[in-house]
Amino acid sequence: MSEKKLAELRTEIDRIDNAIHDLLMERAQVVNHVREAKGEEGIKLRPGREAEVLRRLIARHKGNFPKGSLVRIWREVMSAYLKMQGHLSMAVYMPEDGAAYWDLARDQYGSQTPMSAHKSVRGVIGAVQSEEAAIGVLPTPTLSDSDPWWRHLYSHAHNTPHILSRLPFASTEKVRGIFQEAVIIGLPSEDHTNNERYYTVIECNKQVSARMIQEHFAKSGLNVIVCGQWHDENMRDQWLFLVEADAVIIKEQKEIVDFNAKNDQSIQDVLKLGGYAVPFSVDELQ
Repeated sequence: MSEKKLAELRTEIDRIDNAIHDLLMERAQVVNHVREAKGEEGIKLRPGREAEVLRRLIARHKGNFPKGSLVRIWREVMSAYLKMQGHLSMAVYMPEDGAAYWDLARDQYGSQTPMSAHKSVRGVIGAVQSEEAAIGVLPTPTLSDSDPWWRHLYSHAHNTPHILSRLPFASTEKVRGIFQEAVIIGLPSEDHTNNERYYTVIECNKQVSARMIQEHFAKSGLNVIVCGQWHDENMRDQWLFLVEADAVIIKEQKEIVDFNAKNDQSIQDVLKLGGYAVPFSVDELQ
């Protein structure tokens, strides 16, 4: 290829770069108008809206530019504009140096978002509850957790954080040599999208097993997973189970009523802890 042709192509790339930059600055002006319209409302996390934007972009994407890179760029862009609307900071669970949650948080909310490390889950939850941080990053709940953090969210208080999203949303790469997952917590949001899963705590007043609950819901046709359990020996009449499902579970629904009918009204309360937009699959990013 001749030097003249290379120069022409580089000039074309410069033109495209300028156009992208102009659009970013134009988008910033629109975000400023949004901030003015909200007044003192401050940051409102909208993970459902963000997921819809990314899904729309992936659906229209053409060419050989990697889809994973497209998502990474847009996450950085959206985080920058979110930060323009108010104080955006993250509290990250870091029980030891080098924990992968830090990298997951940075990938999701950008290189310019302030982050603080906390050695305890209570520290992360407290930072979000006090609004010291807008976002908390915690491990994904598992049934093997002996002291699960989600039990501290089991409260009807208005300022109790909810689970808002799951990480990574699009990455299929290992973080620090392993495939690590996490969840984002924040103050409650009613922002939803079409493809979500939900976390709910089921409280029982007598001892039942996670297997009993799992098997009962399996017959209902709902995609339900029991992903956590907790019993405090000082509270003889409270057993908590965290379930993940593709629908919101409420106390009045048939599956709960039937379970109580078979087990002497053992379920006393059902409380939604939040949910998350389902992340991209590996195939969707090919």
